[in-house]
Amino acid sequence: MKKILLIISYLIEAILLLFWIILCKIIGIKLSSFVGGKIVQFIGPLTKLDNIANSNLTKVFPNLSNKKISIIKNNMWNNIGRNTGELIFASKLNPYLDKKKFSIIGKKYLEDLKKNKSGAILFSAHIGNWEICPLIITRRGERVTSIYRHANNPITEKIIQRLRKGICLYAPKGPKGANTLFKVLRQKKYAAILADQKLNEGESIKFLGHPAKTATAIAELSIRLSVPIIPVHVERIKGVKFKYIVEKPIKVDSKEMNHDDKVKMILLKINNKIEKWILKNPEQWLWIHNRWEK
Repeated sequence: MKKILLIISYLIEAILLLFWIILCKIIGIKLSSFVGGKIVQFIGPLTKLDNIANSNLTKVFPNLSNKKISIIKNNMWNNIGRNTGELIFASKLNPYLDKKKFSIIGKKYLEDLKKNKSGAILFSAHIGNWEICPLIITRRGERVTSIYRHANNPITEKIIQRLRKGICLYAPKGPKGANTLFKVLRQKKYAAILADQKLNEGESIKFLGHPAKTATAIAELSIRLSVPIIPVHVERIKGVKFKYIVEKPIKVDSKEMNHDDKVKMILLKINNKIEKWILKNPEQWLWIHNRWEK
């Protein structure tokens, strides 16, 4: 009986997603973004995830009033909802051609990568519209591979991956995905990694004032394969107007450090970079996952 109910719930979820996709294609990206934002802005605060967001915000900003925390949460839900509407159109977007929707800061660092032909690890975070972040490389005609966590619903998973087709290539989270990234980087191509997720087996690195288990893959791959690590994120300016911000490579200059110390230093620099993005636009970060150690 439980299996039947699960299948029914999967079907309902997939049907609702298909309905949303059809609706979005009819009304266009601007209205889809707006409507998606309003829907999730209404539903989000009714879920348990809102409690997690509240706890995280209080942890990071202990002196912030309840009113200001509520404003950040409200805008966070809106940003998430907007992303759901924009994802329907993401595979067709081009940050280089659509000047009305996109501006790009730091093109120099992309030109350096192309000239050096070294490949790179591009790291970002769940901030702004993270789904379209790989387009900064893909639309230059380069191949970029990202790690993803598949949806529990296999029907929904197929639909989502179809929507993502054209944004970048995706490898499943876990050993298989890590092996794929290794091969990609060894071929001097590009990997895109969201570096703000908790990993229980990771190193304990300070993040927004508190220790957080941090995945070591970026640092390990960079050191082992001698590939640069490039910070890049997509900041939402207003509605469906975005700014790509590409920054200079993360470097560890000291040759006297042992391997473990180098890894920790790289991870600290990555976390510090993401901190700056979040503190600039706290309402655009995903506060709904348990990022810190208990």
